[in-house]
Amino acid sequence: MDSINLSHHQLLCRTSVAKMSYMNKFIYFFFHLVCLLPITRPDKICDCDPQNLAVVAGRSVVLICINGCYDVFLPVMNCRACLASWTPEVVDLLFSGYWPGTVEFQTIYKVDLFTSFEDLKITAPGLSRQAFVKMLQQRSQQFGRSGNICGNVFQKAFLEWTYCRHKREKLCGIDHFSCPACTPDTVAVSADGNRKLYRFSKTKGTEEQPFFDGVFLANDKDVATFVDCVREKTIPVHGKGICGTSTWAAARETSKKTNTKCDEEGLEVAVCRHSILLRGLNMFRGEIFAYPLFLQKELATKTNCKFFCTDIMCRYWPYLQKVAQSFPEMQNLTQMKPFLSVMHAKGHSTKCEVQWGGKNQTGAGTTIGEVEQVNSFLSRVALTTKYMSKAARVDMITLHARGWNERKKRNLHKYLSTRYLKTIQKTKEVNKDIAAIKKCTQRSDEELQQWVTDVRQWAVDTPDDFRTDDPVALQHLIEGLFLGIQQKKRDLYRVTDRNKQRHKIRRRIREDKKKLFNAISQYNDLPTTTESVDSVEDLLAAESPIWPWDSEPDTSLGMKKKVFDKVMQLERLIEEEAILLEEMKQHWTHLTRTCRALKDQANVLADDLATQSYPSGLSGQAYHGLHSAVLQKCEEIKTDMVAVKETYSQIVVNGNGGSVVEDDEDPYENVSTDASTDDEL
Repeated sequence: MDSINLSHHQLLCRTSVAKMSYMNKFIYFFFHLVCLLPITRPDKICDCDPQNLAVVAGRSVVLICINGCYDVFLPVMNCRACLASWTPEVVDLLFSGYWPGTVEFQTIYKVDLFTSFEDLKITAPGLSRQAFVKMLQQRSQQFGRSGNICGNVFQKAFLEWTYCRHKREKLCGIDHFSCPACTPDTVAVSADGNRKLYRFSKTKGTEEQPFFDGVFLANDKDVATFVDCVREKTIPVHGKGICGTSTWAAARETSKKTNTKCDEEGLEVAVCRHSILLRGLNMFRGEIFAYPLFLQKELATKTNCKFFCTDIMCRYWPYLQKVAQSFPEMQNLTQMKPFLSVMHAKGHSTKCEVQWGGKNQTGAGTTIGEVEQVNSFLSRVALTTKYMSKAARVDMITLHARGWNERKKRNLHKYLSTRYLKTIQKTKEVNKDIAAIKKCTQRSDEELQQWVTDVRQWAVDTPDDFRTDDPVALQHLIEGLFLGIQQKKRDLYRVTDRNKQRHKIRRRIREDKKKLFNAISQYNDLPTTTESVDSVEDLLAAESPIWPWDSEPDTSLGMKKKVFDKVMQLERLIEEEAILLEEMKQHWTHLTRTCRALKDQANVLADDLATQSYPSGLSGQAYHGLHSAVLQKCEEIKTDMVAVKETYSQIVVNGNGGSVVEDDEDPYENVSTDASTDDEL
């Protein structure tokens, strides 16, 4: 026999093929390999000579990694002299990068497999557990191995690993459901529901509690208790809310269960200006006002929020004021300013958009107040969570929310800096537009501000019901309906890109035309009317019609509304510059404080290790692991600080803004870089 050649994959298989060269001929034969689990072994297990140690195969286990499953043996070390023996325990598996799938660890998972699965779930939220497990089984068959992988055991082990990681991060003081740029002062919090995140009631599963109960999604019992308490002390108004020509399903105080086949009917989430998820809850009765009220109450104690944003603010705010009268402890919620989401405001009446719209709220900047970006991500998660058990659904949604926030925070400094530069450029463009308007209309700044006041007054004074004999009210109503139709026609192809959305806008235009026709007929039939208003077709044919009650043609409501929009846009852009500078400062301050807190914690842990005193009740090995985890997290924060400092320093110089990063702040000042990964928790 000249040689035996074994490939890499053959070494990982229990049954392999060898090739033997004999008398210039190749002979193939099968033989059985004993594969040992690669694991860190101790240098010695007794006081005898290390040459007396022998490594033999122990009991058989199943190792599952990204290439599928392997049948391997646990290594056992025996001493020939004193007969001492060493067998791997759970702590040895964790130390070597493995995670036990069962108590006796008959199944062992590579930790890299969990991180790969989590990354795939965040990148492709619709990926199911069954598809991932099937891929692992196909990888096993591709390399000549066999064996089934239990999906339930894999999911349970994965969730246990993520929960232990969460507890370790909690010991380090890391909070994934808060925004660094919105701490401690938050400009706006937006709340909205997502009806796609339902769960079928037939998917019962086990009655075990979720690992992440209350971490991101509020406890269902706490929410139900709050809703019942509000209903007991307030008289609910039944029915859906109506604003303009739109009927809003979310604008209601009470609702019955809409689908008997579903348990949870959706999700209500709250995000900040930067689309970072802050809090959420399960909806069981559709979208009712009590759900965003619960989130507002929860976040009021956690964040110093200035604006609270919803897509039905014109109906939600009166409800909040009514509830606050019955609950004095909620009076602080009314100190927040109402904010109607910018995109949803287009579906409200024109006067509602002027009065409640986010573009017209002083101090809001260019805040959008929408949750659509987050809902787009979470809607893909619903492809798999609707078939899960209650506990697994809560855990998986929490993990997706955590992954989303991590990705947002990782690029937060780039987002803020880019938005700051775009805001400066947009401010210059709007200034030129306003200068052109003043030159065209021959008006001063004071007169333009008076037009802005006139539009605001029109939005407040115009009645909701056009069935009136007041000529002034009818004049305001006619101008408002005409203006709303013109805006909807202008946005028909500029804002929407789908026929379904355009169909809704066309339906609203038809309804507004009917109301405009009735209002014109009533106005023309008044005995005090000296000059009739033109027909609806003639009015809409003219870009800027001359109303009989206008003294000057260029002071029509349409012209005033155009000036109003430009002035509001300029004011919001100027506010946005100051808001972004403050958010960049808060982001940097949050990083420096977190790094400083981790350094202080590491010093305390180092002192305790030196004196071998463990006040937290942990073992010495666990205390070493906690110290290593704190040092590792501190190194990650320092790396982030270097990138953030470089970005913000350039932005401030280019943008000619105030100082964001302190020059004397060095993330590597007086920091020990001895973060040994051998002592990981």
